[in-house]
Amino acid sequence: MSGLSQRMVDGIHVVTGALGYSGRWIAKNLIDSGVNVKTLTNAKGRHNPFGDDLQIAPLDFDDSEGLVRSLSNADVLYNTYWVRYKKRSGGYDHSIATRNSMKLFEAAQNAGVKKVVHFSVSKPHNAPNWPYFIGKSETENFLIESGLNYTILRPTLFFGGSRNVLVNNIAWLLRNAPIFGVFGDGSYPVQPVHIQDVAKIAIESGQECHNNVIDVAGPEIYTYREFVLAIKNALGITRMIVPIPPRFGWLVGKVLGTILRDDVITMAEINGLMQGLMSSDEAPNGQTRFSDWVVENCDALGLRYQNDLKERTYNLTGLVAPQA
Repeated sequence: MSGLSQRMVDGIHVVTGALGYSGRWIAKNLIDSGVNVKTLTNAKGRHNPFGDDLQIAPLDFDDSEGLVRSLSNADVLYNTYWVRYKKRSGGYDHSIATRNSMKLFEAAQNAGVKKVVHFSVSKPHNAPNWPYFIGKSETENFLIESGLNYTILRPTLFFGGSRNVLVNNIAWLLRNAPIFGVFGDGSYPVQPVHIQDVAKIAIESGQECHNNVIDVAGPEIYTYREFVLAIKNALGITRMIVPIPPRFGWLVGKVLGTILRDDVITMAEINGLMQGLMSSDEAPNGQTRFSDWVVENCDALGLRYQNDLKERTYNLTGLVAPQA
């Protein structure tokens, strides 16, 4: 990635969850540009593809002094931390994630971090009664009021990269199930954005001196049914796609999750999807077209089920679960 200022290249950049999904792509682009990169993580057993080019420090939200030390002299903090699930026993809870994010921002302020690029979610204020979105909104508000220089990114629906859970698992179901159910009539919009585009926008945001809130969305908008059909057609298979009641789909996901030992889909995700929260009302800023990408990568999609929960293994000090 080119176009970084000399100040950016010479500075220290901290990425939460650089061994995960979005954080890994940010770290890769920064390291490829010759930037000094540190990650804060407590993920156990994850492969580090960057070797000595990536400094690794623990992410312990209960150790405020340690967080300040790790963030000291950082020019930019890219925060991808959040939780998908609500499992308090495993450190997954949206209220915990909100408190942890606040601790991280307080440490960034005390450490003198010059810029925070924070990953939120598209349309967080459109679902005020759902804990996932309540937490996202509260975290955004805390950062805005903190006095830190910030950019808040609101991505839609990620695709691309090796840890491409959603698209891969839709493809896996299409390959292995006799029929595929879409929640309701499937007419609600989704606007997929490639993870490389997301990383590029995040790094560009790190160079900006002003505060900003940005939607991050790809150039194509599908209905959910069209999105599934695009994957099916790229795979070159014949499958019946049928409408199903949302709660029935969630129950099927629960049964399948018991077999796979994963949370296949949550009710909050179904509600958010059907309410159109996976799309943006702003002009698209991603460049990669999903329609091109899915055809180019179809042979590798859905060959195995990607178990998201199994890959999220952490030291539970501070009840941490980076998004990635």
